[in-house]
Amino acid sequence: MNYLNAHFKTSTYIKRQWIGLFFGLLGATLMQFTFPVGDNVLLDLRQISIVLSISMGGSVAGIITTIIIMITRIILSPTIGLSAILGLVNAATLCIVASWIFSRKISFYRKWLYSGIALTIIAMISLSIVLGKNEIDKVFVFIIVESAATLFIFMLTRSLRKNNELFEKVSKEAQFDFLTGLYNPRAFEHKFEQLQHQETDMAHSLLFIDIDHFKKVNDEYGHPAGDAVLFQLANVIQQSIRSTDYGARKGGEEFAVWLEYCQLTEAKIIAETLRTNVEKKKFVLPDGKIIHITISIGIGMYPALLWDELLEKTDQALYEAKQQGRNRSCLAQF
Repeated sequence: MNYLNAHFKTSTYIKRQWIGLFFGLLGATLMQFTFPVGDNVLLDLRQISIVLSISMGGSVAGIITTIIIMITRIILSPTIGLSAILGLVNAATLCIVASWIFSRKISFYRKWLYSGIALTIIAMISLSIVLGKNEIDKVFVFIIVESAATLFIFMLTRSLRKNNELFEKVSKEAQFDFLTGLYNPRAFEHKFEQLQHQETDMAHSLLFIDIDHFKKVNDEYGHPAGDAVLFQLANVIQQSIRSTDYGARKGGEEFAVWLEYCQLTEAKIIAETLRTNVEKKKFVLPDGKIIHITISIGIGMYPALLWDELLEKTDQALYEAKQQGRNRSCLAQF
């Protein structure tokens, strides 16, 4: 899904930046709630925000969170002593280790377990250096407090993660066609409404696509073969259009593509490229048999056509392509 991947990568990267910023501010806030464990030694739970950030936003988010925490630590320290230096080293080390752990192909629970162990070990080493052997009991008190807080955060994160996965699943089912992976008719209509409300004179083109003699495929080879053809055709559509275009399955063997900010000349080129790619494509059926299919395409464009007539005129153009012999594209009548 080239057009989906481009959007997904961009939005995901921005989302990770916001996650990093949020947990960075959380870590900076946690630094204000300290508790003493020795003479002139104050501890907090800022490290947990680093693990949280990485678990939800990856290494990019973790780096942003760590940088914010390190800057805050420097600002809050009147002098850069051993404790401050160890605090900076701890944050950087935990970010590196946790990023590596969460990049591994292991379960989410093991990632959290190993990160929690790493957090504990790093904190224990630092506290031992600052407090010395005589106050090792205070080290264990802090480790118990931090472990309890980490366990609580893990349980909360697990619950949020399950809810988020359920939401994404429902959202995906509401927008995408289960067979082809393209947008479904409801999402297609929503996109149409979005474009209408833009109130712009910029050109938008529309393709209506129909498989020629698709009923023969189902009748001769069976419906599983027909599903295989639909799935492979969706891939050809995705590979033939631009990354910014919006492909959808209207139903049955009918598809549509919104070509945003696309003049008619370019739309005709895209339509013909798609038609040619389908004609050359070897469609593999479940039993291994190879067949060839063709498609007919209707092409419409706004503002040459008003919104209230765009769908109807484009559909008429598709019908005209069928009437003229199929395996061709036709322009809507303006």
